[in-house]
Amino acid sequence: MKLRKLSRNKKLVMGLFFSFTLFQYLGVERLTWARSEKVNPSIEIVPTADLELDRAIALYRQGRYEEAIRVFYRILPQLSPGKKTEALFSMADCYRLIGKKAEAIRIYQLLIQNDPSSAFVPTAYFWEGKLLSEQGDFAKAAPALKIAVEKGDPQTSQAASFFLALCQLQTKEEEKGVYRLRELVDKAPDLRVEAAGVLATYYESILDWAHALEYWSVVVRETKDPLAKSKALARCGWAAWKSGQPKEAERFFTQASGGPPYTEGNRLANSGLFQFYLSQKRYKEAIQFYEKHSNGFIETEKEKLLLDLVNAYLEIKDYAKALTLLDSFIAEYPRSALVDLAAYERVLAHYYLDRSSLETNIEQFSLQYPSSPYLYALLYLKAEDYNRTGRFSLALPLWEKLDSVHSSFVSPEAILMGKANSNYGLEKWAEAASLYKSFLTGYPHSKEVIPVKMHLASCLEKMEEKKEALKLWKEVLQALNKTDPERETCLEHVGVLAFDLKEESLAAETMLKVLNEYPHSPYRGIAAWIVGQHKYEEKQYEAAKEYFSLAREAEPEKLYLAATLMLAWIAYHQGDVEKLCSYVQSYEDNYKSGAETIPTELYYWIASQLLKKEKREQAALYFKKVVQSANPKDKYYSSSLWLLAETERKLMNWKEANTYYLEFQKSDPNSASNSPVLLGLAETQIALGQFAEAQKNLEEVMLKEPEGENNAKARMLIGDSYLAQKNYREAAKAYTTLSLIYQDDHITPRAMQKAALSFSKAGDNDQAAFWEKKLKEKYPTFKPDA
Repeated sequence: MKLRKLSRNKKLVMGLFFSFTLFQYLGVERLTWARSEKVNPSIEIVPTADLELDRAIALYRQGRYEEAIRVFYRILPQLSPGKKTEALFSMADCYRLIGKKAEAIRIYQLLIQNDPSSAFVPTAYFWEGKLLSEQGDFAKAAPALKIAVEKGDPQTSQAASFFLALCQLQTKEEEKGVYRLRELVDKAPDLRVEAAGVLATYYESILDWAHALEYWSVVVRETKDPLAKSKALARCGWAAWKSGQPKEAERFFTQASGGPPYTEGNRLANSGLFQFYLSQKRYKEAIQFYEKHSNGFIETEKEKLLLDLVNAYLEIKDYAKALTLLDSFIAEYPRSALVDLAAYERVLAHYYLDRSSLETNIEQFSLQYPSSPYLYALLYLKAEDYNRTGRFSLALPLWEKLDSVHSSFVSPEAILMGKANSNYGLEKWAEAASLYKSFLTGYPHSKEVIPVKMHLASCLEKMEEKKEALKLWKEVLQALNKTDPERETCLEHVGVLAFDLKEESLAAETMLKVLNEYPHSPYRGIAAWIVGQHKYEEKQYEAAKEYFSLAREAEPEKLYLAATLMLAWIAYHQGDVEKLCSYVQSYEDNYKSGAETIPTELYYWIASQLLKKEKREQAALYFKKVVQSANPKDKYYSSSLWLLAETERKLMNWKEANTYYLEFQKSDPNSASNSPVLLGLAETQIALGQFAEAQKNLEEVMLKEPEGENNAKARMLIGDSYLAQKNYREAAKAYTTLSLIYQDDHITPRAMQKAALSFSKAGDNDQAAFWEKKLKEKYPTFKPDA
């Protein structure tokens, strides 16, 4: 599992602001007050209080507010009600303009109390509400602003509505405040930009980025201030990014970015564009952009962005450059809140450059930053490194420790995965399986689900839970695309398990995909074997031959003999004895201890087929293999002894034939005294000079069968016995008797031939000539055996 990146991004949501400047049209200069006194054309003495009021107002208009306030205080008791109201309004304005908000509020409230029907009252309510809101007393400000909205002139009403909306956003009346601000955006051209800015900021605060983008866009379109437009463009970029519109975000950031010189908007956009490149994994662009504008980012983000730059170098595997930057960071910002993070990433960079440096660097880090939370991230890295290098017994205690501390820098998901993998590496199949199951239950949408399921399936295989394992492998296979690298492994395991579980069709179908899609699969041999088995069972012998041949070639150490044997069976089914002999010979030449032996049935079939083709010497060889390999109780054993005896007899290998006849008699007592057995045995005994034993066997045949072919063969052999003993007279007697009592186109002419020979050997040439003549007359086409 890749090391989880530690997020250091700060929230970009800004708080609502309430320091909007009221426009000049709301200033006292633009207010008109109608004096109610009529001008008396007659000469009168002007009261002193009225003259002082004019002087106070003149001081107020000249910006001499504190002098004006002193005059107002002195003359207030002497003024008429109407002029007193005017004086109170001007006096309150003076306090407001010198920043004494509490005194201003008190005077505005006194004005409203003393003269509630005055023309000054709506404006006084407005200023009271605005000043109260600026002091954060939104609950008291709202009622005053509401009256200003209702009773003020259009300009005052709109300005009051704006500040009332701000108060409502702060007093759990957000919906009313938002509605009011939207109205201002739609209907108050002079306040549209300010209202849109507040709305955009409000939507940022509740993470409604789509609406934030909508209203920042209004600011961009409407504002005449280039600096405000630049800032709004940058904020549009952030809002578009957060609302899932990356192309728009990049466009806004690009428009607002730039410098030097760097404005606030430039810096905000530059920071955004740099981090946007990182989020898109456009690390080289991010690095180039940072180097171009290294002094053009948000100042408060400088340290964080420098570490972001380090991460970009780590991502492109330029670990040496990352290490240089980290060393500079630690030297330049030794008291930074991020210094331990930089030191942690320095360990990472060293690790990627030299894996053996990890333990030493972790030890050094722990001494320098003993309270750093990144110690647990390094502990995680160490545990992962142990897993990677197969040191699972060292890794497992580290995973247990990480599990117990609940560090926010190492996810429980990663810890559970690490523990499971350590147990898997230690071949603790049951423990690993339990942890993998917990992972799948707890993190069903993790990106690690596929490898976890694969590991779990492997555990189940090791635990002989093959049905469950097959089910899981099939599940993984269905979730993969054809291009996924895990697909090959899944196909291999599905094929093997299906074969083991006798699901032959599934096994063959799956392994055929392995052969077609993955020509370099390590399972190529077994895949060919499984497909070949299926083709064989379907009696598609030619296709089966192709796959068994491939199995022999792909994995000779494990499959050569087994595949050769299957090829032999195919030759057997196709009746190709020559091919079968070739495969059997190849099998025997490569035979290894412990491998399956050639089935007796195949040896017997080969021998029988060769015998039919009168290839007796080869047939005898394979009958001997049957005798050597078969169980004495096997049906092929005694049958092979018999056929071997007969074959050796016909080959005149008398000693071997005699041995096999005797072995046959032992193996099959019920057939031991059958005439063909006794006749064959007698012939070998005669050849070996065992005349008495032969005579005894032949007499037994003649006794059992006083007439017929076997009787004739026995008489013939009796003659052969006498002939071998050079008792030519008795031999001639046996042959002539046979010729007279048994008529057969095969036996009779031979008996006549041997009779002539015996008479000739005995010196009776007349009888020899007689039988030769008789043989020619009766069997003119007869040709003696070679």
